[in-house]
Amino acid sequence: MSQQLRAPKGLYGVVVTDTRIAKSSSDGSLVYSGYGIQDLAENASFDEAAFLILEGRLPQKNELAEFENELKSQAKVPEAVYQVVRNLSPTAHPMDVLRTAVSALGAVDGPKDQRNQQLSLASKMATLVANCYRIMNDQKVLEPDTSLGFSENLLYMITGRIPTNFEAWVFERELMFYLEHDLNASSFTVRVVASTEADVYAAVTAGLAALKGPLHGGANENAMKMLLEIADPEKAERTVDEMLKRGEKVPGFGHRVYKKVDPRAQLSKKLLERLLSQEAKDNKLLKLCEKVESTMWERKKLPANLDFYAAPVFYTLGIPIQLYTPIFASSRVFGWISHYNEQLRDNKIIRPDAEYVGPKDLKYVPITER
Repeated sequence: MSQQLRAPKGLYGVVVTDTRIAKSSSDGSLVYSGYGIQDLAENASFDEAAFLILEGRLPQKNELAEFENELKSQAKVPEAVYQVVRNLSPTAHPMDVLRTAVSALGAVDGPKDQRNQQLSLASKMATLVANCYRIMNDQKVLEPDTSLGFSENLLYMITGRIPTNFEAWVFERELMFYLEHDLNASSFTVRVVASTEADVYAAVTAGLAALKGPLHGGANENAMKMLLEIADPEKAERTVDEMLKRGEKVPGFGHRVYKKVDPRAQLSKKLLERLLSQEAKDNKLLKLCEKVESTMWERKKLPANLDFYAAPVFYTLGIPIQLYTPIFASSRVFGWISHYNEQLRDNKIIRPDAEYVGPKDLKYVPITER
């Protein structure tokens, strides 16, 4: 048995680097470069929060205006990328399409310095999220509207209509919650690729591949599908019990860090309540969510995570379920870019070791004698 230090499965609790970007804690807190998520959600715009994640500080007024203008000016996607998308299978998963499109973008985006590459990718990610879906569903490509902000524009390109100010504000909060979450699977993947000194397109393409998994980004889609299947709050407790009895994972619950409460989930819950009230819609969906949430806490002591309450917010805003994880990516790309840059500032290629436990001393036998 090797005497090397053995890390726990999944590296849980293992500190592998220093970061100034963000930190989630088991006490139910989340900090973006020193600012609590509740404070940002109440007072900041998404663009301010994105700047904070990228630069480590809140912008001055002129810096914010310049940042917003840069995102708008680079949001249009080259037709060559859309042509790649049009050649994909119409049954492809939206995350597979988005991953392929980002990889293609890296090949056609033209020579840029690193900062412009990153802003180009971040601004175009939202356009790709909306239009890759539209192309795969035989809908007209919508070019970004330069009169709209980042979040508002994304919602417009997805739904085909200009959102109300309140809808845009709610959507902006949800994107803010998805911006960053320290060394999750996709962000760590980005850092591994960055450590090889590959370009940002390669790193983000890898991050998208990690995000697709149902244990990471895909949970929001599955949470909404479950809620629609249950439909009636009166059926929630029985359905959850049946799922647990069958050994199934209830999507949208549990977190490697938050053991009692995910602050983003509770903020999203309040947004859902306000959105349903503002839209004069029945609060049956909220009651259903609350019933599933209370049942999971009673049975398993697992708190709802962000995906569980973001899903019904997206649904109420009229966003197709297949786009929930790509929307996650449209926001998290800013966090990925920040991790990419932080890794390169004090880089050493990430190359852990493994204990070999396979057979030894085998001798080759010719194929005719096996």
